[in-house]
Amino acid sequence: MLAATDQSTYRVRVNASEWIVDRASLPHAVQAETRVGAVDGRIVAVDQMAAGPQAKRLRGTLLPGFVDLQVNGAGGRSVDEATPEALDVVARAVWDGGAVAFLPTLITAPWPVLLQQIDRVAQWIETWNGEGAEPLGLHLEGPFLATPGAHIEKLFLDPTPERLGELLAAARGKLKLVTIGNARDGAAAATKTLTEAGITVALGHCDRGDGFTACVDAGATAVTHLFNVMGPLHHRKLGPAAMALDDERVSCPIIVDGVHVAAAMVRNAFKILGPDRMVLVTDAVGAAGMQDGTYSLSGIEVTAKHGVVRDGNGNLAGSALTMALAARNFLTFVESAGPWTLARIASSNPAALVGAASYGALTLGHRAAFTLLDDDGSIRCVR
Repeated sequence: MLAATDQSTYRVRVNASEWIVDRASLPHAVQAETRVGAVDGRIVAVDQMAAGPQAKRLRGTLLPGFVDLQVNGAGGRSVDEATPEALDVVARAVWDGGAVAFLPTLITAPWPVLLQQIDRVAQWIETWNGEGAEPLGLHLEGPFLATPGAHIEKLFLDPTPERLGELLAAARGKLKLVTIGNARDGAAAATKTLTEAGITVALGHCDRGDGFTACVDAGATAVTHLFNVMGPLHHRKLGPAAMALDDERVSCPIIVDGVHVAAAMVRNAFKILGPDRMVLVTDAVGAAGMQDGTYSLSGIEVTAKHGVVRDGNGNLAGSALTMALAARNFLTFVESAGPWTLARIASSNPAALVGAASYGALTLGHRAAFTLLDDDGSIRCVR
């Protein structure tokens, strides 16, 4: 039986589930032989009581569901298509790839086009059908950037108050994360405006440290993909990567595919950041969960070859990564890490970063959507 709850809960039709798992990663420990119960998609029990006869047995370690803060596409489709059909495919592919929730991400495009995309993706989030991973809100990566990477530089814009007003109106409360180039004119003021509106600001796509500390002082709490499109890591001339590693106010999402960041640098970053400030992200494009081939990223043709995605100029252009693969890579690169650390950097930290209070921990009242690390090394979602 599930743990005692208000009996009025059972006067209406409810959906109840119960699992018994070898191990569960709780906020402060990994607990053996754990029973988890849920009613209507919310956790109502996490304990070591005897499970009922209908309980599902799960082998491995149950983690709070992974949360991916940067998904440009997956399953052969791209978020910038901004149609319910494409976005439904992306959500299912994100779930199949090991994450229970995500931020659909839009990158630099002509401003009027981008505002239309934002509006349409926001509408889809409002009417999400419950299939696949849950969209928690939008991540806007561009056009308020300073260094292009795979973005179209001529479309970059300053984050003026007028543009921020248009952005907030189009997003209708669904904007959760905005990446800003810290050296852009007005970056610190824009950071203050956005954070006061309850939106998380990350600093990225900037190859110099100008304005970085001012933006953090104004409320920025993260960077967008540590090391990538941040200029070189230099021992005297500090850029955004070095400043982010040094500033304990800043969380550091990182793409752990072995290509964007070498394994040794992932280890070095983790030694500095620890489980409190590192965050796994995929920066996935349509190639995620698919075979090598040609895909689209905001109208740019990108090619996946041997699992690495590049644009026509040879720049890395997102990834074919899933959160499951990112997690496996991290455990391989950082041999001292285990499931508890993984729960922090792939679930608790990203959820907290964007204020997703119902995710990030195996605790009462949270969403009953989990990521299972099986003893055979496979990773899958459960709910």
